[in-house]
Amino acid sequence: MFKKEFIDIVNLSVKESKKFYSDSVNEKKPNPYFVGFGNPNAEIIIFGKEKGFDSKNNFQQLKYESIENPNEWKNYVKKQIGFNKIKYYDSEYYVNAYRPYYGKMRGGHTWNKYQHIIKKLYPEIEGKENDFLDKTFLSEINFIPSKESNIKTFENKPRLDFFKNDFYKSFKIIILACGSYLNDVEIEKIFDVKFEKNISKPRQRLIIYTGNKKILINTRQLSNSMKNEYLNSISNLIIDYRK
Repeated sequence: MFKKEFIDIVNLSVKESKKFYSDSVNEKKPNPYFVGFGNPNAEIIIFGKEKGFDSKNNFQQLKYESIENPNEWKNYVKKQIGFNKIKYYDSEYYVNAYRPYYGKMRGGHTWNKYQHIIKKLYPEIEGKENDFLDKTFLSEINFIPSKESNIKTFENKPRLDFFKNDFYKSFKIIILACGSYLNDVEIEKIFDVKFEKNISKPRQRLIIYTGNKKILINTRQLSNSMKNEYLNSISNLIIDYRK
C-alpha cells in the first residue's frame, strides 16, 4: 500500500521529531520534519512557501498540521490504513492527513489554484471536497506557518536536508510553487535535476528543470489573483512532458 520511500521518510520524521520535541523549549514550535498531506503514492508533489496561518495564536491547528503530522502518518503506515474520511482528532475543521479539510475554499485560496492545475491533468476529478489531493501530495518549503511570506529565501539546513530524502525525489512531477525560496544550485542538489530553461514572464515565474525521469517546475506562489493562462501553462508543460 505504501511505497518504501514513504515508509522510510515517515520513520525518519518520527525519529527526528522525537529528538526535536525532547527539548521543552520546542514543545509549541512548528515541526521541521513534518511530511505533508494528500496521496503519498501520487506522481505529483507540490511544494508551497509555507502554511498560511498564525501559528502563535492557533496552537491547535499547529498541532494537527505540523507537530503531530509524522505520528499520524506513522499510525496509518503501521496499521496499513489507506485513504479515508475519518477525523483523526476531535476537531471542528481538520479531518486527517489524507484530506486535511473538506469544503470550498475562497476564490484566491492556494488550493483552488492547485486544483485548477491538477484538474487539467486528471479530468476525472470532480473539483469538490479538495479531491485534487487524490492525485497529489502537498508539502511546504518553510515549515513555519505565517499569514504573510516574510522571507525571500529559505535557509534552514535541517529542513533542506530533510528534502534530500528519496521520497521527495521519487515523484515524477515536482511543482515548486515557492518563488525564489530556493536557488538553482539548491534545487539541483536537493531534487537531483538539472536546469533546462527559464520561460518566465512578468508575474509568471516558470523555470524548468529535468533529469532522472522527472520534471521540476519552479513557479511563483500560487495564491491570490492570477490569470488562468498562467495556471494552464503549468499544466501544459506537464502534459507535454508526459507525451
